[in-house]
Amino acid sequence: MLELISAARRRKRTPTYSLFDVVSMEFRVGLLDIDLNMHLNNGKYTKIMDRCRLEHAVVTGLLNRMIEARASAVVANSEIAYVRELRPYQRFMVHTRILGWDDKYTYYDQRFDSQRKLHTHALLRLAHMYGGKTISPQAFQEMTGLNKVSPPLPAYVQDWKTLLQSKKRLTETDPEPARDIT
Repeated sequence: MLELISAARRRKRTPTYSLFDVVSMEFRVGLLDIDLNMHLNNGKYTKIMDRCRLEHAVVTGLLNRMIEARASAVVANSEIAYVRELRPYQRFMVHTRILGWDDKYTYYDQRFDSQRKLHTHALLRLAHMYGGKTISPQAFQEMTGLNKVSPPLPAYVQDWKTLLQSKKRLTETDPEPARDIT
């Protein structure tokens, strides 16, 4: 909650980053952040990623434009690869950037690193909303006055989109979840 209040207070400041810049934040794993395996809890990763995307929106001016346009963005999908664990008291950086968008979603890349080694990589796609309905990234651009052109999306984003389409087809053909036989 404090992060939201802080972001709301800072949202009208002059942007210090452009939309496609990498915004980095430093953290340290606290004792309340760990699980039984003595490393950063997987649920904490998503909370940190939310905080970093919020900071990205503040320092690029995106948050202020979204609030003025009464538009929002929600996470539609995420994929997280846990490469190395983060241990108690370990310092780490989270690097957040917008990769670009297609006709439906905006794609974010978030990386956790410590001591110059990648620990976690996340890929997210966000849907834009206005008046409780989904709008295209292009409509979002017009509403917020950004009017930017998306750079080409990396090949790994297209691979992920293909995987998500396969999952969607699977749920359409087999909507029943697996049953526990015990």
